[in-house]
Amino acid sequence: MNFVVVNSTVKDPARNVWTVQTADVKTVIQNPNSFWVLYGQHTEPTYLEDAGNDQAEQRDWALTFVRKWRVCLDIGSNIGQWTRPLAEKFASVICFEPNPNFRECFEKNITARNVLLWPYGLSDKAGTATQDFNSTVLRNEPGDINLRTLDSFGLTEVDLIKIDVDGSEVPLLNGARETLTRNSPIINIEMKRRKRPDTVAKCESILKELGYIFRKRTKSDEVWLKS
Repeated sequence: MNFVVVNSTVKDPARNVWTVQTADVKTVIQNPNSFWVLYGQHTEPTYLEDAGNDQAEQRDWALTFVRKWRVCLDIGSNIGQWTRPLAEKFASVICFEPNPNFRECFEKNITARNVLLWPYGLSDKAGTATQDFNSTVLRNEPGDINLRTLDSFGLTEVDLIKIDVDGSEVPLLNGARETLTRNSPIINIEMKRRKRPDTVAKCESILKELGYIFRKRTKSDEVWLKS
């Protein structure tokens, strides 16, 4: 197994400083769909030469609406399958992934120098939550997952936000109102209308209140833009 040392200089937007991160990661440049994964059947991170690219259609449609390529937020970045292609397009990609087991895979998968990974879940207030070993769902009970609001990061020049948080969309959006108002980013958000109709209705209400309109649905993902 071959490893390379990657030194990446990244900006901490909360403290407005630059830091150097060094990580030992497996070289995964042979195939753009090669990833360390942690699917339901896995008990530890597992390397796949071809993990597929089943969300490419959603991502490609969202990118057709982008006009500026400064900062992208990948919220619910999981193992980095959206992050890698986004890092090729945007000057900076800021990622949020609360599950430490997914972050272990992410850090092996993503070597781009313009990517910053934050270990937080996003909500409408600071606090803690729980999350199972390889679950994408945050449970609203005290635990070892740290929660912050997106607004607490004070981010600027955000042109696209991808949101895939499996049920935490409403508190996330409520904690992101200032960011959405200040930046007016394009939003690509997973909206499971059959599985979570009440959550979708609340998300629609918040987005419309903030001046967003629906533009495109691809599978379970929707693109919303400022009107």
